Amino acid sequence: MHQDEHDKRGIKERGRQGVREVNIYIYTTVRSPRKKHGAYTYLLETGTAKGSVTRSDTRRLEDVTAHKAQLLALSAAIKRLNKNCELVIYMDSAYIEACTGKWLERWRMSGWENAKGKPVADMEEWKELACLLDSHRYRFVIGEKHPYYGWMKAESERAEKDVHCRLHN
Repeated sequence: MHQDEHDKRGIKERGRQGVREVNIYIYTTVRSPRKKHGAYTYLLETGTAKGSVTRSDTRRLEDVTAHKAQLLALSAAIKRLNKNCELVIYMDSAYIEACTGKWLERWRMSGWENAKGKPVADMEEWKELACLLDSHRYRFVIGEKHPYYGWMKAESERAEKDVHCRLHN
């Protein structure tokens, strides 16, 4: 990737404030509100003086919903960061974006109960994500295909097949 592409995509380090901008890309194979087996892949990307640097991981999941898979993937990616950053989070879940922007603070203030007075679904995962996001500025990009999409999809699908083979053999 050329330096001008880094600038356009917002991943260069900002010298004055010293805040590193990091793109986080999330892909999960779990697409259902029902619990199922699947996998996720995340990829972290940042710009350095020498060019783009990436780190990624793929994990198998058992008995999770789509929302829980996305929460787990995003939390795992953010845990890899060792400094406060400006995050641009690329994922398919408008639900996760809406909850972090609209509901997260309300849930905290209500003792992690939803509007119906019931415990928030995936409460422990939301608590963890809330704590992780507290030290970062972030924004979401929902549903945009990116250069890593095909690779991440293939990695996640391969890991998902490994889960099915392991469980059925």
